[in-house]
Amino acid sequence: MKISPNLIYQEFKEGNLEKQSAINQLFTLINNSDDAELRVESIEILIKIGSNNEQIFELFENLLISDSHEKVRNTAIKAIKNNFIEKAFTPMKWALQHETSIICLISIISTLGRIQSEKAKLFLIDKLKNIDIFEFNESLQNLFNGGKINNFKNESLSDILNNYYVIKHFKKEFKDIDYIVKDGLVISLDLSGISTHVFGWKILRKLPEFIGVLKYLKKLDLKINRIAKLPKTIVNLDNLIYLDLSNNNLKKLTESICLLSSLEFLNLRYNKITEIHSSIGKLKNLKTLDLRHNSLKTLPNEIYGLFSLEILDLHGNQLNSLPISIEGLRSLRKLELGLNNIEELPEEIINLQSLKKLGLGGNKISPNFSLLSNLTSLTDLDLYDNNLRLLPNEIGLLKTLDTLILRNNKLTDLPESLKNLRSLQKLDLSWNNLVTLPEWFGSLTSLKELNLWGNNLKSLPSSVVNLESLKILNLNFNKYIRKIPDSLKTLQNKGLKIYK
Repeated sequence: MKISPNLIYQEFKEGNLEKQSAINQLFTLINNSDDAELRVESIEILIKIGSNNEQIFELFENLLISDSHEKVRNTAIKAIKNNFIEKAFTPMKWALQHETSIICLISIISTLGRIQSEKAKLFLIDKLKNIDIFEFNESLQNLFNGGKINNFKNESLSDILNNYYVIKHFKKEFKDIDYIVKDGLVISLDLSGISTHVFGWKILRKLPEFIGVLKYLKKLDLKINRIAKLPKTIVNLDNLIYLDLSNNNLKKLTESICLLSSLEFLNLRYNKITEIHSSIGKLKNLKTLDLRHNSLKTLPNEIYGLFSLEILDLHGNQLNSLPISIEGLRSLRKLELGLNNIEELPEEIINLQSLKKLGLGGNKISPNFSLLSNLTSLTDLDLYDNNLRLLPNEIGLLKTLDTLILRNNKLTDLPESLKNLRSLQKLDLSWNNLVTLPEWFGSLTSLKELNLWGNNLKSLPSSVVNLESLKILNLNFNKYIRKIPDSLKTLQNKGLKIYK
């Protein structure tokens, strides 16, 4: 039967194998196998068995210094860090001078940061003095000039050094990257559009695990790559305020993102996201959530926890409805629901008293204007492409509106109650079936922009002369209007632009 590390461990636990025999067998696997994964597993089992003698330390030391496999070296580093920290300085110092793997370098530096000795501190400070990236040198000058660097704990020094090595790696891999360093720590990193920067030879398909080292990041831009999955270590970025993952290949809004409790801005537009983890409600500080153009069919009830959310963009998904828990979004100012399959809004939407903009274009909806009239802060309503044939009188209840978009519906006339919208500044009635405008239309005296493109208008009511605030009038593709009415010439003299 083939010997495996797990089998050895099982035999040891059951008392069928003495400790030293188990150790010897594991040594054999580590020293003789060509399978790196098997050797890593053997090291991990060796640690589980719990023998921290000189023989074990020498094995880990040799693996750290001379093994050809990155994973094996890295596992040996972690084993020394966790079990032989008092002996770690000399091998780690040597390894740092010779190691080339970024993963191993990070582990070595982290181990040096755990060693609580003056010689480890002096060594780390000396390495910081020899950093060869200008932005890091510049950001460290105040710390060195004032002697503040000497007051840093070893772990803080190792954090700075690891930030440097990660940026050095990214600069080598991707050439031009943008970042901001403060006191030796990276607080902003832009890795957007990597594949376009290097002619497709280097493509950011997978964010490396070691991104978690940059735990002081406040802004991370990863848009326009081909990232399909995020590493678990992204949860280490708990200072992150701004995260842009738009235009990638993500399929899930995973818990790893939802645990970034400091996030205020999260952009996930143009991915392939089909579901959102229920932990979304933990993002208590989130102000903007952009999920535009994904493949969402439902939202989790836990969305009610986003009580700081001001902007929610769900345009271009496959939603049929909204959960009633949306009523928890009491800070919401902008809600984009265009290009979904929504037929009805939940009554609980009336609790969104901060809502100013509501986008409902491209759905199957005939909105309940009596319901919407309860949204006393609503100023912008978008209802394009909804196959609307008439507007109910209740639309006149939306007295706070300053923008109303009714483009590309099937309207043939307008209810008189519309004249109650005295705050209306922009009205888009393009691509409908209007033949005339009513005489009361001139009551909309706040109008600045009126779009009538693509209707069947033959004339305009004389009352349009009362629209003294009007700056733009679009009459294009109204084939029956032969000339601009004389009544509008006065307004043209006051700056009105007419497009015909």
